[in-house]
Amino acid sequence: MKLGEIIKIKRKELGLTQQQLAKDICAQALISRVEKGDIVPKKAILDKLEQRLGLEENELIKAENDNSKKNELQDVKKNIRQYSLNRDYKTIELLLDHHKLLINSSRDVNDKVFFAMIDASLEYQLYNRSDKALEILNGIYLDDVETELAVEVYNARGIIYYKRDDFEQARQSYKKGIDILDESVSIEIRAKITLNYALALEQLDNNKEALSYVSEGIDMLVQNNSLYSLGDYHHTKGHIFYKLGNLEDSKECFELSSSIFRLQNNKKLLSFSQLALTEINNKLSQK
Repeated sequence: MKLGEIIKIKRKELGLTQQQLAKDICAQALISRVEKGDIVPKKAILDKLEQRLGLEENELIKAENDNSKKNELQDVKKNIRQYSLNRDYKTIELLLDHHKLLINSSRDVNDKVFFAMIDASLEYQLYNRSDKALEILNGIYLDDVETELAVEVYNARGIIYYKRDDFEQARQSYKKGIDILDESVSIEIRAKITLNYALALEQLDNNKEALSYVSEGIDMLVQNNSLYSLGDYHHTKGHIFYKLGNLEDSKECFELSSSIFRLQNNKKLLSFSQLALTEINNKLSQK
Protein backbone atom coordinates (compact mmCIF):
# COMPACT_ATOMS: atom_id res chain seq x y z
CA MET A 1 0.00 0.00 0.00
CA LYS A 2 1.25 3.50 -0.83
CA LEU A 3 2.33 5.93 1.87
CA GLY A 4 -0.51 8.38 1.20
CA GLU A 5 -3.10 5.61 1.29
CA ILE A 6 -1.83 4.36 4.66
CA ILE A 7 -2.06 7.87 6.16
CA LYS A 8 -5.55 8.49 4.77
CA ILE A 9 -6.96 5.14 5.93
CA LYS A 10 -5.46 5.41 9.42
CA ARG A 11 -6.56 9.05 9.77
CA LYS A 12 -10.15 8.14 8.94
CA GLU A 13 -10.04 5.16 11.31
CA LEU A 14 -9.12 7.58 14.10
CA GLY A 15 -11.81 10.05 13.03
CA LEU A 16 -9.33 12.83 12.35
CA THR A 17 -9.67 15.57 9.75
CA GLN A 18 -6.66 16.55 7.69
CA GLN A 19 -6.45 19.75 9.72
CA GLN A 20 -6.45 17.85 13.01
CA LEU A 21 -3.74 15.50 11.78
CA ALA A 22 -1.62 18.40 10.57
CA LYS A 23 -1.90 20.50 13.77
CA ASP A 24 1.56 21.51 15.10
CA ILE A 25 3.20 19.23 12.49
CA CYS A 26 2.69 20.79 9.07
CA ALA A 27 0.16 22.61 6.90
CA GLN A 28 -3.16 20.92 6.17
CA ALA A 29 -2.41 21.41 2.46
CA LEU A 30 0.66 19.22 2.84
CA ILE A 31 -1.43 16.38 4.28
CA SER A 32 -3.78 16.70 1.30
CA ARG A 33 -0.91 16.44 -1.17
CA VAL A 34 0.64 13.51 0.69
CA GLU A 35 -2.62 11.56 0.70
CA LYS A 36 -3.02 12.18 -3.04
CA GLY A 37 0.46 10.82 -3.63
CA ASP A 38 1.79 14.12 -4.98
CA ILE A 39 4.60 14.50 -2.46
CA VAL A 40 6.63 12.65 0.18
CA PRO A 41 7.43 14.85 3.22
CA LYS A 42 10.70 14.91 5.13
CA LYS A 43 11.42 12.11 7.57
CA ALA A 44 10.99 14.46 10.57
CA ILE A 45 7.39 15.10 9.52
CA LEU A 46 6.75 11.42 8.79
CA ASP A 47 8.01 10.52 12.28
CA LYS A 48 5.51 12.92 13.89
CA LEU A 49 2.66 11.66 11.69
CA GLU A 50 3.48 8.08 12.68
CA GLN A 51 3.26 9.00 16.36
CA ARG A 52 -0.08 10.79 15.97
CA LEU A 53 -1.54 7.97 13.89
CA GLY A 54 -0.25 5.24 16.22
CA LEU A 55 1.83 3.62 13.49
CA GLU A 56 5.01 1.65 14.04
CA GLU A 57 8.34 3.46 13.83
CA ASN A 58 9.52 3.89 10.20
CA GLU A 59 6.34 2.25 8.86
CA LEU A 60 5.71 5.12 6.46
CA ILE A 61 9.31 5.28 5.21
CA LYS A 62 9.24 1.52 4.64
CA ALA A 63 6.00 1.85 2.67
CA GLU A 64 7.53 4.58 0.51
CA ASN A 65 10.71 2.58 -0.09
CA ASP A 66 8.68 -0.50 -1.03
CA ASN A 67 6.61 1.57 -3.45
CA SER A 68 9.74 3.10 -5.02
CA LYS A 69 11.18 -0.38 -5.53
CA LYS A 70 7.91 -1.54 -7.05
CA ASN A 71 7.89 1.38 -9.50
CA GLU A 72 11.52 0.71 -10.42
CA LEU A 73 10.74 -2.96 -10.96
CA GLN A 74 7.81 -2.08 -13.21
CA ASP A 75 10.16 0.04 -15.33
CA VAL A 76 12.56 -2.91 -15.60
CA LYS A 77 9.74 -5.19 -16.72
CA LYS A 78 8.54 -2.62 -19.26
CA ASN A 79 12.05 -2.35 -20.73
CA ILE A 80 12.38 -6.14 -20.89
CA ARG A 81 9.12 -6.43 -22.80
CA GLN A 82 10.32 -3.82 -25.28
CA TYR A 83 13.64 -5.60 -25.81
CA SER A 84 11.74 -8.88 -26.20
CA LEU A 85 9.76 -7.39 -29.09
CA ASN A 86 13.07 -6.53 -30.74
CA ARG A 87 14.48 -9.99 -29.89
CA ASP A 88 17.40 -8.30 -28.11
CA TYR A 89 17.94 -11.11 -25.59
CA LYS A 90 21.54 -10.17 -24.79
CA THR A 91 20.44 -6.77 -23.51
CA ILE A 92 17.73 -8.46 -21.47
CA GLU A 93 20.35 -10.67 -19.86
CA LEU A 94 22.41 -7.59 -18.98
CA LEU A 95 19.33 -5.89 -17.51
CA LEU A 96 18.59 -8.91 -15.31
CA ASP A 97 22.14 -8.98 -14.05
CA HIS A 98 22.20 -5.24 -13.36
CA HIS A 99 18.94 -5.35 -11.38
CA LYS A 100 19.54 -8.70 -9.70
CA LEU A 101 19.20 -7.40 -6.12
CA LEU A 102 16.01 -5.49 -6.92
CA ILE A 103 14.48 -8.50 -8.69
CA ASN A 104 15.38 -10.91 -5.89
CA SER A 105 13.94 -8.56 -3.27
CA SER A 106 10.43 -8.68 -4.74
CA ARG A 107 7.93 -10.76 -2.79
CA ASP A 108 5.18 -10.39 -5.39
CA VAL A 109 4.26 -13.75 -6.95
CA ASN A 110 3.58 -12.14 -10.35
CA ASP A 111 7.03 -10.58 -10.40
CA LYS A 112 8.62 -13.92 -9.53
CA VAL A 113 6.70 -15.70 -12.30
CA PHE A 114 7.48 -12.99 -14.85
CA PHE A 115 11.22 -13.16 -14.24
CA ALA A 116 11.18 -16.96 -14.20
CA MET A 117 9.49 -16.85 -17.62
CA ILE A 118 12.18 -14.44 -18.86
CA ASP A 119 14.94 -16.70 -17.49
CA ALA A 120 13.41 -19.58 -19.45
CA SER A 121 13.26 -17.44 -22.57
CA LEU A 122 16.97 -16.61 -22.27
CA GLU A 123 17.87 -20.26 -21.74
CA TYR A 124 16.10 -21.07 -24.99
CA GLN A 125 16.83 -18.02 -27.14
CA LEU A 126 20.44 -17.34 -26.13
CA TYR A 127 21.76 -20.78 -25.26
CA ASN A 128 19.41 -23.15 -27.13
CA ARG A 129 18.74 -25.09 -23.91
CA SER A 130 15.14 -26.09 -24.49
CA ASP A 131 15.19 -28.77 -21.78
CA LYS A 132 16.29 -26.23 -19.18
CA ALA A 133 13.76 -23.67 -20.42
CA LEU A 134 10.93 -26.19 -20.16
CA GLU A 135 12.12 -27.27 -16.73
CA ILE A 136 11.76 -23.67 -15.55
CA LEU A 137 8.40 -23.09 -17.24
CA ASN A 138 6.88 -26.40 -16.12
CA GLY A 139 8.02 -25.71 -12.56
CA ILE A 140 6.06 -22.44 -12.31
CA TYR A 141 2.97 -22.63 -10.08
CA LEU A 142 0.26 -20.60 -11.80
CA ASP A 143 -2.83 -20.84 -9.58
CA ASP A 144 -2.22 -17.49 -7.81
CA VAL A 145 -0.90 -15.63 -10.84
CA GLU A 146 -2.68 -12.92 -12.83
CA THR A 147 -4.57 -14.46 -15.74
CA GLU A 148 -2.69 -12.66 -18.51
CA LEU A 149 0.69 -13.68 -17.12
CA ALA A 150 -0.47 -17.29 -16.74
CA VAL A 151 -1.56 -17.28 -20.39
CA GLU A 152 1.87 -15.94 -21.38
CA VAL A 153 3.57 -18.80 -19.53
CA TYR A 154 1.37 -21.42 -21.23
CA ASN A 155 2.10 -19.76 -24.56
CA ALA A 156 5.86 -19.75 -23.88
CA ARG A 157 5.76 -23.47 -23.05
CA GLY A 158 3.78 -24.19 -26.19
CA ILE A 159 6.21 -22.30 -28.41
CA ILE A 160 9.18 -24.38 -27.23
CA TYR A 161 7.30 -27.66 -27.61
CA TYR A 162 6.15 -26.55 -31.08
CA LYS A 163 9.70 -25.73 -32.19
CA ARG A 164 10.81 -29.13 -30.94
CA ASP A 165 8.13 -30.64 -33.23
CA ASP A 166 6.26 -31.95 -30.18
CA PHE A 167 2.98 -30.65 -31.53
CA GLU A 168 0.71 -32.57 -29.13
CA GLN A 169 2.48 -31.15 -26.06
CA ALA A 170 2.34 -27.73 -27.70
CA ARG A 171 -1.39 -28.12 -28.33
CA GLN A 172 -2.00 -29.12 -24.71
CA SER A 173 -0.07 -26.16 -23.36
CA TYR A 174 -1.80 -23.67 -25.66
CA LYS A 175 -5.19 -25.17 -24.76
CA LYS A 176 -4.58 -24.57 -21.05
CA GLY A 177 -4.01 -20.92 -21.86
CA ILE A 178 -7.05 -20.78 -24.15
CA ASP A 179 -9.24 -22.24 -21.40
CA ILE A 180 -8.50 -19.42 -18.94
CA LEU A 181 -8.81 -16.47 -21.34
CA ASP A 182 -11.04 -13.67 -20.11
CA GLU A 183 -11.53 -9.94 -20.65
CA SER A 184 -8.55 -9.11 -18.41
CA VAL A 185 -6.22 -10.54 -21.06
CA SER A 186 -5.07 -8.07 -23.73
CA ILE A 187 -6.05 -8.47 -27.37
CA GLU A 188 -2.39 -9.04 -28.29
CA ILE A 189 -1.94 -11.96 -25.87
CA ARG A 190 -5.28 -13.50 -26.86
CA ALA A 191 -4.36 -13.19 -30.53
CA LYS A 192 -0.94 -14.80 -29.98
CA ILE A 193 -2.12 -17.90 -28.16
CA THR A 194 -5.20 -18.42 -30.34
CA LEU A 195 -3.10 -18.35 -33.49
CA ASN A 196 -0.46 -20.61 -31.96
CA TYR A 197 -3.13 -23.08 -30.88
CA ALA A 198 -4.50 -23.13 -34.43
CA LEU A 199 -1.00 -23.75 -35.82
CA ALA A 200 -0.52 -26.71 -33.45
CA LEU A 201 -3.90 -28.13 -34.50
CA GLU A 202 -2.94 -27.74 -38.17
CA GLN A 203 0.31 -29.63 -37.61
CA LEU A 204 -1.75 -32.45 -36.07
CA ASP A 205 -3.99 -32.40 -39.19
CA ASN A 206 -6.97 -31.11 -37.21
CA ASN A 207 -7.44 -28.65 -40.05
CA LYS A 208 -11.13 -27.85 -39.67
CA GLU A 209 -10.79 -27.17 -35.96
CA ALA A 210 -7.71 -25.06 -36.67
CA LEU A 211 -9.69 -23.12 -39.25
CA SER A 212 -12.42 -22.37 -36.72
CA TYR A 213 -9.91 -20.91 -34.25
CA VAL A 214 -8.28 -18.84 -37.00
CA SER A 215 -11.67 -17.44 -37.98
CA GLU A 216 -12.45 -16.74 -34.33
CA GLY A 217 -9.15 -14.86 -33.97
CA ILE A 218 -9.79 -12.80 -37.11
CA ASP A 219 -13.27 -11.85 -35.85
CA MET A 220 -11.77 -10.80 -32.49
CA LEU A 221 -9.15 -8.57 -34.15
CA VAL A 222 -11.66 -7.01 -36.56
CA GLN A 223 -14.13 -6.27 -33.73
CA ASN A 224 -11.36 -4.53 -31.82
CA ASN A 225 -10.06 -2.62 -34.87
CA SER A 226 -6.65 -4.24 -34.43
CA LEU A 227 -4.17 -5.07 -37.17
CA TYR A 228 -1.99 -6.94 -34.67
CA SER A 229 -1.10 -10.32 -36.28
CA LEU A 230 -4.08 -10.00 -38.64
CA GLY A 231 -1.79 -10.65 -41.59
CA ASP A 232 -0.47 -13.81 -39.90
CA TYR A 233 -4.03 -14.99 -39.33
CA HIS A 234 -5.04 -14.56 -42.98
CA HIS A 235 -1.79 -16.20 -44.10
CA THR A 236 -2.46 -19.19 -41.83
CA LYS A 237 -6.06 -19.38 -43.01
CA GLY A 238 -4.86 -19.40 -46.61
CA HIS A 239 -2.42 -22.21 -45.82
CA ILE A 240 -5.15 -24.34 -44.22
CA PHE A 241 -7.55 -23.77 -47.12
CA TYR A 242 -4.73 -24.80 -49.47
CA LYS A 243 -4.25 -28.05 -47.53
CA LEU A 244 -7.98 -28.68 -47.76
CA GLY A 245 -7.88 -28.16 -51.54
CA ASN A 246 -9.94 -24.96 -51.47
CA LEU A 247 -7.75 -22.90 -53.82
CA GLU A 248 -10.13 -19.98 -54.41
CA ASP A 249 -10.59 -19.25 -50.70
CA SER A 250 -6.88 -19.84 -50.15
CA LYS A 251 -6.06 -17.27 -52.84
CA GLU A 252 -8.37 -14.70 -51.23
CA CYS A 253 -6.70 -15.18 -47.83
CA PHE A 254 -3.19 -14.81 -49.22
CA GLU A 255 -4.25 -11.66 -51.08
CA LEU A 256 -5.53 -10.23 -47.79
CA SER A 257 -2.36 -11.19 -45.90
CA SER A 258 -0.24 -9.66 -48.68
CA SER A 259 -2.13 -6.39 -48.43
CA ILE A 260 -1.66 -6.23 -44.67
CA PHE A 261 2.04 -7.16 -44.79
CA ARG A 262 2.58 -4.54 -47.49
CA LEU A 263 0.84 -1.94 -45.31
CA GLN A 264 3.07 -2.92 -42.38
CA ASN A 265 6.18 -2.96 -44.59
CA ASN A 266 6.81 -6.55 -43.49
CA LYS A 267 8.85 -7.64 -46.50
CA LYS A 268 9.71 -11.09 -45.19
CA LEU A 269 6.13 -12.24 -44.58
CA LEU A 270 4.94 -10.42 -47.70
CA SER A 271 7.30 -12.55 -49.78
CA PHE A 272 5.86 -15.74 -48.22
CA SER A 273 2.30 -14.76 -49.08
CA GLN A 274 3.26 -13.75 -52.60
CA LEU A 275 5.07 -17.04 -53.20
CA ALA A 276 1.94 -18.87 -52.06
CA LEU A 277 -0.18 -16.75 -54.41
CA THR A 278 2.10 -17.54 -57.35
CA GLU A 279 1.79 -21.27 -56.67
CA ILE A 280 -1.99 -21.07 -56.33
CA ASN A 281 -2.40 -19.00 -59.51
CA ASN A 282 -0.29 -21.54 -61.40
CA LYS A 283 -2.51 -24.39 -60.18
CA LEU A 284 -5.70 -22.51 -61.00
CA SER A 285 -4.48 -21.72 -64.52
CA GLN A 286 -3.90 -25.45 -65.14
CA LYS A 287 -7.50 -26.33 -64.40
